[in-house]
Amino acid sequence: MIKIERQRYILFKIIKENNTIFNKQDLIQLIWRSIWRYFGIKEANKIGLWLFELNIEEEIGIIRCSNETKEILISALTLIKEINGKRIILSPIKTSGTIKGIKKSYKSNKLKA
Repeated sequence: MIKIERQRYILFKIIKENNTIFNKQDLIQLIWRSIWRYFGIKEANKIGLWLFELNIEEEIGIIRCSNETKEILISALTLIKEINGKRIILSPIKTSGTIKGIKKSYKSNKLKA
C-alpha cells in the first residue's frame, strides 16, 4: 500500500530594503542554500519544496513542503538574512494543509495592509 504524503502550505511576508531586486529563481536558490547550510542534505531530500506563488510587489509568497518537514522549512526561512547583498527577512505568517485556507488568509491579510 502506498502512503500519500501530506502537504503543507506556508504563507510568508517579504520584508526588504527599498532598492532590493530579486526574482523567483534567486529566492528558491536562497531557500535551498539555507536548508543545506543549517540542516544538511539528508533533511533537504525530505522537504519536497515548491514555491507555489511569489508576488514581489505585494511582498508575499506561498511555499509548499511536506507535512513532516514544515518546521525545518519555517526555520530555514527565518534564518535568511540577505539576498544579492541586500538585507531581507522572510517572515512566516500562516501554515495550512490546503491552498484554499492559505488563499483565504492571504486575502484577509491583503485587506488589512
